[in-house]
Amino acid sequence: MKLFRSDLEKLISNQLFEISTNDLDLNGLNIADNKLHCTISVEVAANGYRIHGNLDTNIESSCDRCLTIFHETRVSNINIILSNDNDLINDKNIDVVQYSDSDDFVDLTFIIRDHILLMEPFQRLCSKDCKGLCLICGVNMNITNCNCLSSNADNRWDSLKKFIDKKN
Repeated sequence: MKLFRSDLEKLISNQLFEISTNDLDLNGLNIADNKLHCTISVEVAANGYRIHGNLDTNIESSCDRCLTIFHETRVSNINIILSNDNDLINDKNIDVVQYSDSDDFVDLTFIIRDHILLMEPFQRLCSKDCKGLCLICGVNMNITNCNCLSSNADNRWDSLKKFIDKKN
C-alpha cells in the first residue's frame, strides 16, 4: 500500500483503502476475497506525519480442534510515524518509518503484512466452546455425540490406583 505525498499533505481522515493480498507473503494465511480493508487518517507530527487507523481482515481458517473451515474477522489498530528524525529511526521502533522531504510516497506494505501476521492466534478455534474430534472414531463432537469415550474406560491409571490402594 502506497501513500502519496499529496494524500499526506491533505491530512486525509478516515479514508478507506482496499488492499490486494496477492503481493503480500502471508505464510499460507487465507484471506477471504484476497482483500484487506484499511481505514487511515493522517496528522502532522514532529518532523513528519502520524498515520493511524484500523486494518480489517476476513480470514479463512481451519479449526485446530475439529478441523472445520470457518471465517473470522480480525481488526488491528495501526499507528505509524513517518519521520526523517534519525533519533526516532535508530530507536528500532517498528512503528517509525523513514520518510524524507524528497520522497513522493511511502510504502506501508511491510507494516500491513506484519500486522496481519501478528494478529494470527496461537490456537485457531471455530468457537471457544469447540469440542473437537472424538479420539477414537474421529467424529466431530460439535455435530454428533458418540459413545466411544463413555464405553471405553480409561485404563491408563489402573496400575497406579492399585499401588496407592496397597499403600493405604
